[in-house]
Amino acid sequence: MASSISGLGASIQRQSTTGQAAEAVRQAILSGRLPPGTPLREAAVAAELGVSRSTLREAARILESEGLVSYQMNRGIVVADITGPDVADIYAARAAVELAAADALTAHRDPVTYQRLAELVDQIEHAFERGDTAAALDSDRLFHATLVEATGSPRLRRIHGQLQQEQRLALALAERSRRELGRTADDHRRLLDALHGSPEEARAELTAHLRTGAAELQRLLDLLAHRNERETPRG
Repeated sequence: MASSISGLGASIQRQSTTGQAAEAVRQAILSGRLPPGTPLREAAVAAELGVSRSTLREAARILESEGLVSYQMNRGIVVADITGPDVADIYAARAAVELAAADALTAHRDPVTYQRLAELVDQIEHAFERGDTAAALDSDRLFHATLVEATGSPRLRRIHGQLQQEQRLALALAERSRRELGRTADDHRRLLDALHGSPEEARAELTAHLRTGAAELQRLLDLLAHRNERETPRG
């Protein structure tokens, strides 16, 4: 029995170290310090984090399950990239989940959910006014996560969380995206008003909202791709 308890303790400690390593790399990716396509050299990254290479590989498997890194032939662990088809797929999946959430909210009219959504719209607008893109994006994610909570489904919340994580990877390419794309206003207030209306109004406005988000993200990817082409030295 003593030997079994000792084994469990070692497993918990190893998982804690792996989790900390995964979190450190995750934050570096989502902050944009490790851009998409960056190879993660095992020896260098493990040394910087003060962990073994085997621990780093375990952490990488966690990040791979989140869609943040991938394993590529002859390159090893690489920060995942987001393409145009990825953006379309992410938003199509989000629409399926969030339209179900809008139906649930307009059916039950939960005042607590509406109040939380209103608070988040205020936060988005205030962050937008002061030019704090990171805070605006955080409140944006919370707004949509709160909407999905209206379904009461832990599975839909889990799926939506994964989709938002993948989307964060794309948005991490440039937190200055709103300025570069010339956005001067936010449309969450209009979406909230529609969610107070009929189910048809809510679905129509949410569909338009997500289409706008997908188009904006695609324009950002195109903008950055063109910039990289200009900056790449020609042989």
